[in-house]
Amino acid sequence: MIAQTSLAGKTALVTGAAQGIGRGIALELAAAGCRQLTIVDLVGGPELRQTVADLETGGVEVLFVQGDVSETATATQAVDQTVQRWGRLDIVVNNAGIARPTTFFETSDEQWDQVLRTNLRSVFLFMKYGGLAMREQGGGAIVNMSSISGITGGSTGPDYGASKAGVIALTKFGARRLAEFGIRVNAVAPATINTEMIARNYATLPPEEKAKRLAAIPMGRMGEPSEVGRLVAFLASDAASYVTGETVGVTGGRMSS
Repeated sequence: MIAQTSLAGKTALVTGAAQGIGRGIALELAAAGCRQLTIVDLVGGPELRQTVADLETGGVEVLFVQGDVSETATATQAVDQTVQRWGRLDIVVNNAGIARPTTFFETSDEQWDQVLRTNLRSVFLFMKYGGLAMREQGGGAIVNMSSISGITGGSTGPDYGASKAGVIALTKFGARRLAEFGIRVNAVAPATINTEMIARNYATLPPEEKAKRLAAIPMGRMGEPSEVGRLVAFLASDAASYVTGETVGVTGGRMSS
């Protein structure tokens, strides 16, 4: 019998889920049967309200925790409130991230620190404190958002690619060390996904550069947040029970070109 991607009865926590890839992930977790979901994000706003409304319309209970994901207090608060409300934490998705397109020499020291804190330190914190909750209950699944830039170095800036490469290394380390507690850890490495952040970044590029980047994708189009979300749901489910320590690309074939 082939196992299906089912998250029925599971409780999940997703960072940066108000919009973009995070929203796509949250909606696909819900579509797979998840009915308790914590969203952790820095700010609220209309995007968050729309995501929460869509989830609740689908029968999902939503807990919103506002805070900087790179701060220990935010991670511990989010994990503690999730466990207090629903009694367990089965899935952690470390999706929150930022990108600031710059050249090598124009990348400020402050920007480097901010990107590394948001994109990498936050992953460590939610792996650590989410993992502690999972250890107590006997297992769980962690999915970390890396990027094709973490493999190739990318073109966004030196900080972004370095942070996403760090996510891959942390995923591999965590998979080895947490397996004994029944905790699986995997990473997803998207390429160009149709999100608000990509739209802002592309707005700074000349038309010929935009065309060049799209031409580099064998499938000839950007990916959609839902396509990333469906992979995350699979990796978080029991259908992926023997998958850990892997980094799976969502690139439209770009990694093969």
